[in-house]
Amino acid sequence: MARVLLENVTKVYPGNVLAVKDFNLEIQDCEFVVLVGPSGCGKSTTLRMIAGLEEITGGTIRIGDRVVNDVPPKDRDIAMVFQNYALYPHMTVYENMAFGLKLRKFKKTETERRVKEAADILGIGELLARRPKALSGGQRQRVAVGRAIVRKPEAFLFDEPLSNLDAKMRVQMRTEISKLHTRLSTTMIYVTHDQVEAMTMGDRIVVMRDGVIQQVAEPAELYDNPVNTFVAGFIGTPPMNFFSGVVGRSDGRFVFREETFELPLPEAWNDKVASFVDQEVEFGARPENIGSPTAEATPDVPRIEAMVEVIEPMGAETYLYMNTGKHAFIARVDPHRKCRVGDRLALAIVLDKSHLFDPKTTNVIV
Repeated sequence: MARVLLENVTKVYPGNVLAVKDFNLEIQDCEFVVLVGPSGCGKSTTLRMIAGLEEITGGTIRIGDRVVNDVPPKDRDIAMVFQNYALYPHMTVYENMAFGLKLRKFKKTETERRVKEAADILGIGELLARRPKALSGGQRQRVAVGRAIVRKPEAFLFDEPLSNLDAKMRVQMRTEISKLHTRLSTTMIYVTHDQVEAMTMGDRIVVMRDGVIQQVAEPAELYDNPVNTFVAGFIGTPPMNFFSGVVGRSDGRFVFREETFELPLPEAWNDKVASFVDQEVEFGARPENIGSPTAEATPDVPRIEAMVEVIEPMGAETYLYMNTGKHAFIARVDPHRKCRVGDRLALAIVLDKSHLFDPKTTNVIV
């Protein structure tokens, strides 16, 4: 297994279309790193450059100790799992999994051993004689992963491998891929547009937008301390709520003022918000920090008054879609809380888990 290093990697397509800009990332040996972002952010292009399927315009890519900028894909010692499985329809499962080893002139006994070992790991031993058309989507994806495993590459690359599966199968397969990473102790680079996949699978997550890295961090760090409004709004389900307003002063304290409510800001924020008095800011609060049982049970907590527009019971929790008259937001409340559409509620808010952002730069203030 190997470390993967990208230094100042850039990709420009004909017509001066910038797909990836000055990409710098070090992926440690045996690390599971997820590239996540909306469609067109450059994540798949980055993965394909690592694989050698796209030429880089500038920068350096290293796999292990080798610079692989000009090394063809077949010689990079990586294995890639695609969104569409890319199985040969006329071959059996066994033949699909053994095909890469056959091209490399592996002995028949070694090929059989590796295919059986991979099939046992993935639970597809009874499928080896079938052809792809006789398999479900989840089974085909396991075969595609198995074909990668038998090669024992230095790194595995996954390009949105679960996009074609139904919701239940996606949950099952992402768990299996995570288990596979632990079992194989191998370097994995995984691309997805689904932030839930990213949060549940990655040791570290790389959030991308318009070809540029926005933040690289472990899942909890990314969730708790986003560096800008894009990361804050992209990571989390439901996403972070944003309120536009200004920083002011009241009774010797800094406050956040919106047309319909005012919130005292934590004193620990004083040094960072002092220079933003009378300036526009974005106040961010996650749904679980508005109207939650913990917040509601805390005495003297500030509240936001708003009208209930939609109620979504989720079983273990309920989402309330609220409107202050100026801002819409989502609150995650106790599922047993009694309310109806049209009710006006005063919901407690946890301030020390909230954020302030500079709308000019979109960067976090505190």
